Amino acid sequence: MKRWEARINHVGWGVTAVSGVLYGVLKYFVSAPDPDSRLSTPWQPSVLAAHVLAAPVAVFALGLIFRKHVLVRLLTRQSEGRPTGSLLTWCSIPLALSGYLLLVFTGDWVRRWTGWVHAAIGLLFAAGYALHPRESGSPADPAEPSPEP
Repeated sequence: MKRWEARINHVGWGVTAVSGVLYGVLKYFVSAPDPDSRLSTPWQPSVLAAHVLAAPVAVFALGLIFRKHVLVRLLTRQSEGRPTGSLLTWCSIPLALSGYLLLVFTGDWVRRWTGWVHAAIGLLFAAGYALHPRESGSPADPAEPSPEP
């Protein structure tokens, strides 16, 4: 994987994870100073907007590294990072799907349950991403210059 691909991946998922956790904290754990307001703070819509705008970058980055990183590791049966890599791969589909469905569902109960499922999978994904090894023993990408000794 090239450095720029890794950077897009780290930035996309990092911003998505931080904004998602922050939004969840603001929505469910911070009480609103105004009892008539649905917002806990004026920052809540901006944090949600950051999450919604960063998520497509994260999904794009995942698609970008899928062929050169995920498939290579699966086909060569490499064991380094396999548990967390498998977790990330299998969580990514329901995570992205539930995130997009949250934007189109209109019923209160279905949005609530989809939101909780999305949050749970998102936390699991973020934990797996944090634990996933950053460097691997795979051969360097031929398009990337090798590091100087």
